[in-house]
Amino acid sequence: MGKILLIMFVLGTLCVSACGNVQKNKNTIVQEEPKKVVLAETKLTTIEKLQELKKLSGENYVVADANTRMVELRGKEMAQLKKYRQEVEQEAEGLIAQQKKELEEEYQLRMFNLRMQLDSLKMRSKSREQLENEIEELRSEREAKLVGLEERKQEYINLKIKAYKQEMQKRFDAEAAKLS
Repeated sequence: MGKILLIMFVLGTLCVSACGNVQKNKNTIVQEEPKKVVLAETKLTTIEKLQELKKLSGENYVVADANTRMVELRGKEMAQLKKYRQEVEQEAEGLIAQQKKELEEEYQLRMFNLRMQLDSLKMRSKSREQLENEIEELRSEREAKLVGLEERKQEYINLKIKAYKQEMQKRFDAEAAKLS
């Protein structure tokens, strides 16, 4: 009977220790399950963030590409504007060149005659002063007319450039509409 008790005691001990191991494994499984859930949630959050980042970088790429194209277009347009401005200035200078030449010739002859009178004749100081005043008046008159010609030239240039800039703005707007 002692042997039976010993066997029962050993079997009981084994059962208790086996149940303890089962309980221990059950706790481990229960503890590992929340870790897996947290890990899975972290992975989902990370994936969502990466998808959001991908979407934003795609949008940023589109915006950056559009901005780059607009800057390139602006550079080309400004170079064309500069070239066009030079052409218009040459054209305007050609338009007033003949008038400028005639104006210079007209006043040059009159001023030359007055200087010749001033140098060749012995005059009283009052007459001399009067001739010098006439020369100065002619010089001022000539300068005023030259300034008038230059103003007309500048008006012509501004008018042409304004029209060109309006066309340029239309091209910018059309390109911006395509990129939007």
